[in-house]
Amino acid sequence: MELTGKNGLWVLLVSSLLIVIPMVIFPARLGMSLATGSFVYSAIEIIYYAVVLFLFRPRTTLLQLLQGAGLTFLYRIILGTLLGLLIALMYNVGFTVALTLGVSRYLPAILMQIAGAPFAIRPVYMAMIGGDIERRKHYIKEYRAAAPIKAETNRPPASRHENRPAPIAEYPPAMSDVSIGSDINGFERAVRYLGEHHAVMIAAVVDLEGLLLAAYRRGNFDPAMWAPLSLMFESSHRKILDRTGESGQPSRFDFTFGSRKLTIARTNDFNLMVLANHEEDDLLGIRITQAMEIIRKYASERYGHLQPSGTEEKYVSNT
Repeated sequence: MELTGKNGLWVLLVSSLLIVIPMVIFPARLGMSLATGSFVYSAIEIIYYAVVLFLFRPRTTLLQLLQGAGLTFLYRIILGTLLGLLIALMYNVGFTVALTLGVSRYLPAILMQIAGAPFAIRPVYMAMIGGDIERRKHYIKEYRAAAPIKAETNRPPASRHENRPAPIAEYPPAMSDVSIGSDINGFERAVRYLGEHHAVMIAAVVDLEGLLLAAYRRGNFDPAMWAPLSLMFESSHRKILDRTGESGQPSRFDFTFGSRKLTIARTNDFNLMVLANHEEDDLLGIRITQAMEIIRKYASERYGHLQPSGTEEKYVSNT
């Protein structure tokens, strides 16, 4: 059971009113006679508490209602005891007589305290029967906020060409034991395969117009920002080769800058771009070669009939 400061202040405020107001009107009895203690009256009082508490929270068990009613009854006795002590101090009444009046005989105070006790004790009762449920809901809410399911975001505009695959989606970081199924197209299969390598930040398939056909990203890297660079680098390298008198299309080139390594590879009419943390091992290079084979096979099966003859020979590596 856990009470907030606001609820504790509410209990204190109502309790103070239920003690101070009867003490102010003492010894006037407002036309009422002194009460006589009886077990029947106490039973009726407890039943009243149970009914009010049930209205506060209908979905409670009988045991919880009895516990709440007993707690409220005890609270009312404490209020009467405090009232009796104040009466003894303020009105020079005998201690025993004052306690009897405050607890069971002074009707104006008793009726007021009985009527107000369930409302004063309500925060305590709700915390007692619902604290575990509320905490469980809170923990579930925190867990869901800390580990949300990543939705597909940052979709680029869909291509108007009928022969284009669907727009890409952002994939969560893949684990090394994830199998690449056949329910996705070859471009997506290739980038997800590359994404299984821990060093890969971006893996993207880009067409000759700079349109992203599939992409994987890790962290805050944006494939849409890097995709046009593949065409820019390819164009600049072609110009360099032309100046040296070499002919042919660059098939693959690597850039190392700082702790990053950018690889751009051409297969058929598509560029594979990979941005990764620079490492000395050659495992990523093997994955890039295998991903290119996935793209080449998929493009040949899906778009082969749309390409002119000799396309593959045109883009064979010259290195």
